[in-house]
Amino acid sequence: MARVKIMTDSTADLPADLVQELNITVVPSYIHFGDQTFRAGVDITNEQFYRRLAEGGPYPYTSSPPPSVFEQYYRQFSREYEGVLSIHLSHKFSSIFKSATMARDKLPASLTRVEVIDSTSTSLGLGLIVLAAARAAQAGGSVEEVHRIVMHMIQHTHVVFFVDSIEYLERSGRLSQATAMLGSMQRIKPLLILDEGEIVPYDRTRTRAKAIEGLFTFIEDFPNVEQVAIMHSTTPDDVEKLLEKIDPIFPRERVMVAEYGPTLGVHLGPNTMGVAVYEGYE
Repeated sequence: MARVKIMTDSTADLPADLVQELNITVVPSYIHFGDQTFRAGVDITNEQFYRRLAEGGPYPYTSSPPPSVFEQYYRQFSREYEGVLSIHLSHKFSSIFKSATMARDKLPASLTRVEVIDSTSTSLGLGLIVLAAARAAQAGGSVEEVHRIVMHMIQHTHVVFFVDSIEYLERSGRLSQATAMLGSMQRIKPLLILDEGEIVPYDRTRTRAKAIEGLFTFIEDFPNVEQVAIMHSTTPDDVEKLLEKIDPIFPRERVMVAEYGPTLGVHLGPNTMGVAVYEGYE
């Protein structure tokens, strides 16, 4: 039996079958459309979310699970495991990390070790880290061993992406002023990279085709690639184009593909694409 429990949040965009297989607990964010509230991935599916987004109506917004939700999980798992690693998206994007930290700080010292970790990433950047942790835990790794893997993955996992329209990121306040200015110039589609948990400009591309080419070049430029993941919101045909480009340098059957769920969909909008790359050990 695993000695370490792995937790994350719904921004990890992990497929449900892997979550179940690896015994990962995913704490959902809340999605609000007007006076309606949904738990991401529980009360509203990706398809339902993007359909509602396309239909217009009240602009959606997100909120983090309260500390009480995390505390309940931490208390339960502290009785069942030697340790709990709760791995979440960058604290610069959301208050999820803060909420989880507040919950941990309420626990009595006598409870099992609970660590809240900022991945400095999100979507499958976070997801690849969580999967590696869960597999190590399932293999019987100790808290220290799994923690060491997580910290290595954080340092060597990289995410780049582009959005069809910068307005969703601007509206949600997830952009720096410089990045927002870059996105509005001459209607270019900038490639954006996660750097120490922040969104910063990576490359200027003018068309969607060039942006997809930029995702490929990003992968190609790494001297060593252990894992590749593709994220998209509503464009499976473009995923296929990128898979064809990648196949000569990295087998397409080893590329993980997932949709941006509702939590990130609120901030990124439709027609978004990105890639996550894990460099592996030298």
